[in-house]
Amino acid sequence: MRRVFVGLAFAGAFACASPPPVVHYPQAPSGPVVSTPAQTPAGPRAAQGPFQPDYYLYACTPSFSNRPETDRSGRILSYNALVVVNNVILAAAPTNGACMTSGFGPRFGRMHKGIDLQARPAVPIYSTAPGRILEVSTQTGFGRQVLIDHGNGVYTRYGHLAYFSDGLKAGQQIGFGQPLGLMGETGNATALHVHYEILTGNYNTSQKSWGLDAHNPLDFPRWSGLDGVS
Repeated sequence: MRRVFVGLAFAGAFACASPPPVVHYPQAPSGPVVSTPAQTPAGPRAAQGPFQPDYYLYACTPSFSNRPETDRSGRILSYNALVVVNNVILAAAPTNGACMTSGFGPRFGRMHKGIDLQARPAVPIYSTAPGRILEVSTQTGFGRQVLIDHGNGVYTRYGHLAYFSDGLKAGQQIGFGQPLGLMGETGNATALHVHYEILTGNYNTSQKSWGLDAHNPLDFPRWSGLDGVS
């Protein structure tokens, strides 16, 4: 039976009977795509979780800050379910059945360094690539947030979680698609959502994630393994 993915747009729902873009985390012909931080001490990656990214992403409403270009149904044209960042393959959104409420870029006179995704009721949030967890913490702005190192100078952040998944802690290895917690409105959130960032640079104990550069998840190239999937 083929899985159906649903994206929300405007006030309705749009279903597409496309196959899931990821069943297993992609492998390069010579082995894992990601580098050492995404490996367990024994070598193999941590177990893959249940997450299979939605093939499409929709805008929640006809107008909001940094709204990417869409088709007439509200489907975001620049969205690719899997993208490549410094030879690391990442899901461009960390959840299923959500729509975008805010894009990347200037917003209310400040830089919005990620994308905001909303679903009602709240849905689980998942790791978008294998890696090693650097931070599981509560901050004034991000609320309950998780930061993951995926190797090759690539990191992801997941903010405003309602709670963390049981046992989640800094230092542990995590596989692609493992649950991190539930979408929430902790920190400075004004509504239920997840704030998702793709970051690059060098993480260090003094600056931590504040020394990393944020990028628009929609700007990275599509993983070639999606070619021919529609």
